[in-house]
Amino acid sequence: MGFKDEFKKYVPEQERRCAVVIHSASAAAGAAAAASVIPGSDYVAIAPVQVAMVVALADEFGVPYTESAVRSTLYAALGGIVGKSSASLLLRWIPVYGNVVRAGVAASVTQALGWTVVKKLQGGAKLI
Repeated sequence: MGFKDEFKKYVPEQERRCAVVIHSASAAAGAAAAASVIPGSDYVAIAPVQVAMVVALADEFGVPYTESAVRSTLYAALGGIVGKSSASLLLRWIPVYGNVVRAGVAASVTQALGWTVVKKLQGGAKLI
């Protein structure tokens, strides 16, 4: 029995499994953003976490995905968020406070992206 089967055994409801995936990815993205010392470099650490989250959610719903589909979903979702997070870029230069801001923004953006993907997949949409 693989990890996926064990996961489904212990968390039987699909909505809860999605929540576990999204919350785990948000925590990882927040930690990656807080650990980055150069403002703006946190996007390099956060992107793989968000890609893995989208792939896990697509797998949860049994939706086939390709690299281009995952990439286009991320770009579409993050397009509107980049403008909002760029306003806090200046605050990120402040030591300690900047790390807290980066972690909060990364976790919030990852949560929003995850739940947006879940709602899209619940409606029967594809990752295109």
